[in-house]
Amino acid sequence: MDNSIKPIGLINSLLLFLIPGLLFWLHMKWTVPFLATIWPISSYATWLIVGTFLLFLPLFLLTLVLMKIDGFILDKKIILNRLFIKKIKRKDWAWIFGGILIAALLAGGMAYFLTILPLGIDFSDLKDISPIETSSLIGVERLFLLLLPVFFFFNYVGEEVLWRGYILPRQEVSFGRYAWLINGLFHIVFHLGFGLTAMIVSIPIFLMIPFVAYKTKNTTTAIIIHAMIGAPMQIMVALGFIS
Repeated sequence: MDNSIKPIGLINSLLLFLIPGLLFWLHMKWTVPFLATIWPISSYATWLIVGTFLLFLPLFLLTLVLMKIDGFILDKKIILNRLFIKKIKRKDWAWIFGGILIAALLAGGMAYFLTILPLGIDFSDLKDISPIETSSLIGVERLFLLLLPVFFFFNYVGEEVLWRGYILPRQEVSFGRYAWLINGLFHIVFHLGFGLTAMIVSIPIFLMIPFVAYKTKNTTTAIIIHAMIGAPMQIMVALGFIS
């Protein structure tokens, strides 16, 4: 572990997930629904704007601000090195696809057992997992497809450089081999607005991403996993395949 990376405690770790999580919840429950009533565009198009510029872009910039506070020079090479953004090696692909497969199987198994156990779990709230009312982009709104690459960059890169690139290495200094577990559990807090059932079923995914990043020592693996899980669904929503 790089000696220039400072340790971070549980409380500060939690706050770095909780405060953005509260902002996420605010945009899901208030900002997007409110703007969708006054803008002549759909909820999904509204979310592309709000999510990109009021949530994920600030997360990306927060990472740079925190690095600056830590005393790092914001040079491209230094940024990439500190955030463990590296080229993907052959063994990294094994971790990526293996991690996605295992997480999918565990999530599916967890969902199955929740349906047969008498726990009173209501899967109807899974329809509310999205922060928007799912609707395809139609007419002139199709122009918002041009915003998808920007949205994807700040969503998946913006989240992962903060959670896995900046915070996880600091947690490793403090908590050693348990850092990925703490990181994954705190990542659940960021998604507190998704509903209890969705968060329970998604636990394998929340834990798998930091575990793969921890094992590969490469934040790029986390970015790819996050994008492979989230981007196809976003595209299908935009094109009307999911409603």
